[in-house]
Amino acid sequence: MKLDRNYIIKYIKDYAISKDYVYAMWLEGADGLNQFDEYSDLDFWFDVEDSKRDLFINNLVKHLSLLGKIDSRMNQKTSEIYQSNIHLENTNEYLTIDLAAQNDSRDREATCFTNGSITEIPKVIFDRKNIITFHEPYKIDKEKLNTIFEEKKNRILQYSRVIKYIKRNQYLECFMEYEKQILKPLVTIARIIYTPNIYDYELCHISRHLPKEVISNLEILYKVNSFTDIEKNISLALEMLKSFEEEYKQ
Repeated sequence: MKLDRNYIIKYIKDYAISKDYVYAMWLEGADGLNQFDEYSDLDFWFDVEDSKRDLFINNLVKHLSLLGKIDSRMNQKTSEIYQSNIHLENTNEYLTIDLAAQNDSRDREATCFTNGSITEIPKVIFDRKNIITFHEPYKIDKEKLNTIFEEKKNRILQYSRVIKYIKRNQYLECFMEYEKQILKPLVTIARIIYTPNIYDYELCHISRHLPKEVISNLEILYKVNSFTDIEKNISLALEMLKSFEEEYKQ
């Protein structure tokens, strides 16, 4: 029998809430934003008594192994967080389970989320110590954004750094410069206009954040397999830059 996400969420909740040293449990990612589909993973977070953090995650993984064979596991540990990402053999191939436990002593700023965020909202399962809090969006630093906009604009205008590798017939170097001089700066500029609070979010979930027309044009810029494509796309990038600049000045 294939296990679904709701069953796994309840199974983990029942285990975690029975431990008095686990002070909070919440979901992030697609579940927090209510944007999950059949390809979404599960991103669990726990606030745990410092001395019990690693024991809790390891025992939770053992508890999950009672549901089915764990066919892959990756661990990552820092002084404040222990994270274990697993997949159960009898679940959807895309349903990886990310288990992250933070020290209860961790700075509470790490679990203070932005109201109305389009990137991260916690779905709180339980919270015994008011671990999860919220704040209003930070005021946008327009001067800082202006500086970044100009820097990215001028980087794009130095597209000759890309062209010279076309002339030299060196595709790998050309693509490297194309990404650095054209693609990444243009994405940052687009985000400054449409998602200024997360202008540095690069391509992460960008299809959810930007207008469809902008996404379509960016996809054209990214789909290259020849010098001809790159050279043609530089012209499109310059047109997009001009349009973005006009929109930004409004």
